[in-house]
Amino acid sequence: MTSRTWMLALATAALTTMTLHGAVPQSPAPQDQRSFRSTADVVTVEVSVRRDKRAVVGLAAADFEVLDNGVAQQIETLSYERLPIDVTVALDVSASVTGAVLDQLRRSVHQLQADLGPRDRLKLVAFNMRVLRLLDFRAPGPANDAAFASLPAAGSSAIFDTLAVALSGAPASGRRHLIIVFTDGKDSASISPPDVLFDVARRSTPTVAVVLAATIPDQPASTLGPAPFVTIRDVYDRLARETGGVVVSTRTDEDLGGTFRSVLSDFRASYVLYFAPRGVETGGVHTLDVKVKERGVDVRSRRSYVWR
Repeated sequence: MTSRTWMLALATAALTTMTLHGAVPQSPAPQDQRSFRSTADVVTVEVSVRRDKRAVVGLAAADFEVLDNGVAQQIETLSYERLPIDVTVALDVSASVTGAVLDQLRRSVHQLQADLGPRDRLKLVAFNMRVLRLLDFRAPGPANDAAFASLPAAGSSAIFDTLAVALSGAPASGRRHLIIVFTDGKDSASISPPDVLFDVARRSTPTVAVVLAATIPDQPASTLGPAPFVTIRDVYDRLARETGGVVVSTRTDEDLGGTFRSVLSDFRASYVLYFAPRGVETGGVHTLDVKVKERGVDVRSRRSYVWR
């Protein structure tokens, strides 16, 4: 089986095997979220609340409103900056990425590692037409400079396939998962069309932050199939909305290390809400709508979960 076929098969399998989003204990305790039930009846929702680009702190459960398929839910409890974080960094190393950018990416990952807590973990992958696993999840440690030294900036770019596979991984109990992908945004090798990527995003748990290299957002997002009619802006803005993430556009002279660290800081400063679904049918994809009663704030959260 080729690597591209394997990626599509894994992404497709995710559409039928994902379970209730963010399983948590039957009686969740914010101080310790590490004891998990095998059959979940509690949903976790990660929520970023910001005013003027600054995190809003000190909110209580009563300050939030959660709608599950349009039905108001009772928030059992919440936590803030308590759960350990898994960070997957996916770097586009196709022919459009130059050696100078690779050097900056190596330094940026090194800086990002310095911001991880003792319970946080980093996974590092690079991709062009195939995915290169550089570093599996592990606690913060020395940057893997040797892995970067052997990376060629060559080939086409399978962005959609890479993201679908990253999103499809089994969620780790009691941990949050952030995927940071650095790319110019134009796919030229994926089997998975954007619609498959969006479906995987709706049925999975990680938050996706897309860091776009200097690009024209209204260019086609792909050179293959029907996707040229979808723009870079359309694809990645929608992916961010589905997962509660962000899209950050960068300039050629911008410090990527600062951008990566800012994305991680923003993700860490989020609330995690817990509720047991009531008044809604079991099974299938459920639509989520999270609001904050305080006015003048920007609220980001994922838009769905799957109940099997």
